[in-house]
Formats: sequence, structure tokens, C-alpha cells
Amino acid sequence: MSRSKIDTGRWLRWLALAIIFSVACGFLANWQLNRREQVVKVIQRVERNYEHQRVRLAVMVPNPHYFKLSREYRRVWVSGSYLPSKTILVRNRPLDGAQGFEVITPMRLVTGKYILIDRGWVATGDSPSKPATVPKPSSKNLLAVGRLKSIEPLDSRSAPHGQILSLNAKAIAKQIGLDSSKLYTGAYLLLEQESIDAPVGKLTSKPTLDEGNHLSYAFQWVIFAIMAFIAIGWGIRQDAIAKRAAIDPNFIVKKRKKVGDDDKAAEDALLGE
Repeated sequence: MSRSKIDTGRWLRWLALAIIFSVACGFLANWQLNRREQVVKVIQRVERNYEHQRVRLAVMVPNPHYFKLSREYRRVWVSGSYLPSKTILVRNRPLDGAQGFEVITPMRLVTGKYILIDRGWVATGDSPSKPATVPKPSSKNLLAVGRLKSIEPLDSRSAPHGQILSLNAKAIAKQIGLDSSKLYTGAYLLLEQESIDAPVGKLTSKPTLDEGNHLSYAFQWVIFAIMAFIAIGWGIRQDAIAKRAAIDPNFIVKKRKKVGDDDKAAEDALLGE
């Protein structure tokens, strides 16, 4: 059968659309793989760092304005006194399906520097714009143990007084009136324990070590791209069969059996007996 019998122009247009679709699927598959790679890096970081013994903050973060992400979740201890009057809330922080805030209080270290400490999560109160209570720490000198966490990117959107939208050290320092040159601006601490008992929010637990479905989604996008070309190939074949049947009276188009056809044939044979 000659190719001239097939509407080449129409199928070339469909092929072009399939190529565009497959390229889009490739981008989406790559995006899912990149997301998985990021999740896997976090999982590896947690598994590598979570069970280490605690060390001094200065050992893990010798430069207050620079933080190695590879040291995230390492346990460190600090000595100093909290500044309760400078507590600030990071808003829009959901936990277990409930909306709430992270309670951030700076600590003045014995070295004269400051570090932000996340003293836990609190739920919204009667008003969704603020919690019912804000746990206040002791202002006495104490020892605190926490896990290192990288500072978040700046979110410049406005928030109510005493609140902020991202845990960004420089933005918090500006709002609460701290000298950012003396503040650890690369990392903050997720509180684990304090030497003086004081109210805290719900402290952060170990992150869930789950890759999610990114890898399976990536494979799905690849399969969709392949299916597009299979569909075009099937369509071209069906088009060729239909055109040949139209010009060749001796050509018999084979019909596909439907599910159950064999059973029906067997039943008909039994009835015919």
C-alpha cells in the first residue's frame, strides 16, 4: 500500500502536537525528579545528623552570618538569657490540619551575640489572627539545647504588629529592634530542652522520612509521552486500513473480538445442539 493513500499532512500535524506534548511531559517529569531529589537530600540530612551528640553552637556555626546546610538538624547547646519582650510570632504555620504560629524568642548569648530560638507551635485562639496564649520563657541565664535550622527567605508581605510571615533573621531583627550584626543570620534553633522549666509551645518533632510520589509521577509523565506516539501510530494504521478497504473490495477488515465473544459462541453452539 502506498503512502499517498494516507492523509500525510493531517498526521504530520498530529505528530507535531505529539512532539510538543512529549516535550511538556519531559519538563513535568524532570520537575518531579528534581522535587524528589530535594526531598531525598533532606531525608539524607536528617538521617545523617539527627542522632549526633550535642556540641557548642560555635563548633557547628563558627560564622554567625553563614550556615552550611549540610549541618541542618545537628544538636547544639547555647548558654545565655532570653529576651521575652522581643518575642515574635511567625504566622500561617499549619500543624496536623490546624492553623497556628511559631513562637520565636531571641537569646542573648554569653558571647554577646544573639540567636533566634523557635520555642514551639501554638494554635490560633478565638481570633484567627492571634493565639490564645503565647508561652514566655524565663529571663534568667540558662542552658538551651536545640537543632540547627536554616533561616527562611524573606517574605515582605505585611503582617500584624508582633508577627511576621517568614522566619528571616534580618527581617525579625529589624522589627524587634536587634542589631543584626550581632545576630546569627544564617541559622536559628528549634528548641529541644531548657535548663529552667518554662511554658513552651508544641516542639518540633523529627521530620517524616517519606519521599512521596514524585518518582511515580515522573514515570507517569514519561508514559503519557510514549502513549501519545502509540496513539498516533494506531491512528495511522487504522486510517490506512480504512482507505485500503474503501478501494479494495477483496480486502477484509478483521474485527476485534469483544470481551465475552468466545463465551457467547460456546453458548450458541450448545443451543444449536
